[in-house]
Amino acid sequence: MKAYQVREMSADDLKNSLKDSYEAIENLRFQHAIGQLENFKSLSNTRKDIARIKTILREKDLKINQNISKKK
Repeated sequence: MKAYQVREMSADDLKNSLKDSYEAIENLRFQHAIGQLENFKSLSNTRKDIARIKTILREKDLKINQNISKKK
């Protein structure tokens, strides 16, 4: 998920996406532990998505970068 895609989402959608990402990372960790994970990059990508979503949520709380999404 790209940052501009995340910025277009509403706060409620972001919270739901964050919850889904936490569930996904839990499943990926479990698969990794039992040796069934084929794509190891998906684990790091999910962690990056979580960080990206948290950052955008914090920006929306502080009302930072509101002009960036309006310019595009």
